[in-house]
Amino acid sequence: MTKHKWRFLFGSLAGALVAAAWWLYNRRLRERTPSLESLDDPAVARAFGWVATMPQMQLLRWLVARRAVGMTRCGEAADLGCGPGQLVIELAWRSPGLHVTGIDLSEEMLVQGQDNARRAGLADRVSFRRGDAQQIPFPDASLDLVVSTLSLHHWSDPVAVLDEIARVLRPGGSFLIFDLRRDMAAPVWLLLWFATHVVVPAALRRVNEPLGSRNAAYTPQEAARLAEQSRLSGWRVTRGPLWLTIEGTALV
Repeated sequence: MTKHKWRFLFGSLAGALVAAAWWLYNRRLRERTPSLESLDDPAVARAFGWVATMPQMQLLRWLVARRAVGMTRCGEAADLGCGPGQLVIELAWRSPGLHVTGIDLSEEMLVQGQDNARRAGLADRVSFRRGDAQQIPFPDASLDLVVSTLSLHHWSDPVAVLDEIARVLRPGGSFLIFDLRRDMAAPVWLLLWFATHVVVPAALRRVNEPLGSRNAAYTPQEAARLAEQSRLSGWRVTRGPLWLTIEGTALV
């Protein structure tokens, strides 16, 4: 086959792939749809634990932990929806002055978190509690930092959770809520689609993850409206290529 014919063939294939990707992207869900996370299923919980070790998730934790520690370096911190405890460990490792408690509804996730903390040699500086973000198991004005990653879209009543964060924070305490944004760019959406259908374990494909989390996520404008309805003060919404944050310092 001549060089010209090879170029024509590869060009045709590339064009077909781009057309197929664009067709797929245009069929994406526009409206927010609750996810089917199902962390009460041990197979799903184990699969999420495996995903948490992937390099891209490590990078996201690095970004969140770096930002959070820049806001508050000592005192009592809580991670809502802590999963297998990777962010809890990262925060404690980065800032020896912080005691970090991971809070999650899934017993399987909490067990993974405790095991991971022991292996990291940080079991004495972190703890894990079963709890609901809508009823954070801490007294009023008792925390210096509240963080949460990739959990906002799972909260059935996000305004109630933001109210709880306002309740448990001390005056001047900081908060950082990090999540996907539903209006992410086409290339990122296509990567999530590919991961959901090709890369992740079968247990996650059954619950349409990670694409299901994107479908359940908020846009930055929607996140701002949630914060406006809550008692949380000093907040701002920031945005990145595939994420958003609700973050700030509670007003005195």
